[in-house]
Amino acid sequence: MTILEGYFAKIDDYPEDELKLCVASSYPFFVKKGKMIHYFALAPSLKLLRDYKAGYIPWEEYTPKFKDEMRQHASMQTLEMLKEIKGRPIRLLCWE
Repeated sequence: MTILEGYFAKIDDYPEDELKLCVASSYPFFVKKGKMIHYFALAPSLKLLRDYKAGYIPWEEYTPKFKDEMRQHASMQTLEMLKEIKGRPIRLLCWE
């Protein structure tokens, strides 16, 4: 399964065939509804996000911790199911 990462600001730069999922707690006001699916269950925990935003952990530490959270919450199973249904790469989009 191909899982990619990206930013809301670059949504128009990504290939059209990707399944785009908003994994933030809020949907960006500047992205037209229907361009991606808002899937709150894949958002990082508030603690992890706050630690990163406050500078307690760098991006290099944030990324594996976020992936660990996803594995622990059966999110990978959800992504596998979505990939099976759509049969295309999945891009997780967020603010940063």
